[in-house]
Amino acid sequence: MNLWTCSTACHHPGTVIDPGGRAQPSHGCARVPAVDVGEFWWLVERSVRECTGRRARATWLQERLAGRGTRDILDFEVHLDDASDRAMTWLMWGAACRIVGPCSDDSFHYLRNWLMTLGRDAFERVVADPDALALLPQVRRLAARDRAAWRPDEWPEWEELDYAAGEAFEGVRGAGANIYRAVEQHRAHPRLPTLQDERWDIADPAEAARRLPQLTRLFARSTPPAPDRAVAVPGRHGEPPVAEQIPGQLVIPGLPGDEGSRPA
Repeated sequence: MNLWTCSTACHHPGTVIDPGGRAQPSHGCARVPAVDVGEFWWLVERSVRECTGRRARATWLQERLAGRGTRDILDFEVHLDDASDRAMTWLMWGAACRIVGPCSDDSFHYLRNWLMTLGRDAFERVVADPDALALLPQVRRLAARDRAAWRPDEWPEWEELDYAAGEAFEGVRGAGANIYRAVEQHRAHPRLPTLQDERWDIADPAEAARRLPQLTRLFARSTPPAPDRAVAVPGRHGEPPVAEQIPGQLVIPGLPGDEGSRPA
């Protein structure tokens, strides 16, 4: 087993992190290597355990990454992109709409970030079967109340995660350093293909009930989201909808809006 000592603020001195992301006792000092996928999940899960609130968790991550080298920060961002891309399917988008109501591309992106707060094991389960979100306590607690009663910090989203590595990168490389350009040059493999599963009308209640039966039943009585979160169809004030590019996210042909309609 390849173990290494983490001598920065990411972990307690005297521990090592194995490739699966588990802390182990250490009796020596070794070089801190690049962040692999196991340590990426260790850091995300640790931020959830250590902090309450989305901003505090992102700040925790930013501070730990800032103590690492540029390569480690870029590796973290690569793993973040890969996890988000894996969850970017039509079925997961439909699941997001069952939970939060009409879901824009930005809202869907931030919800995929929130999925990572569930931990690696739960993330893998719901990526494989988005309808399994209905079995999670975090989702069932939301379903028990109308969306209008959800507190802002309860909404299943984590926009702040997008900026943790970028702010750490600026801290190391200087103000204005562009992590998105750097990470595309750094990554060893292309971005994962997204929206590769069967496209379907996620606004069709009957089709949603067929593909996502558990979530459809769980949120059957939910009220529409608050006005500032609603997505007009086809576009606000009658303009054609536009698929906006999210920082660090590829522009994907075929996103809702490209063909004159936006999923709601």
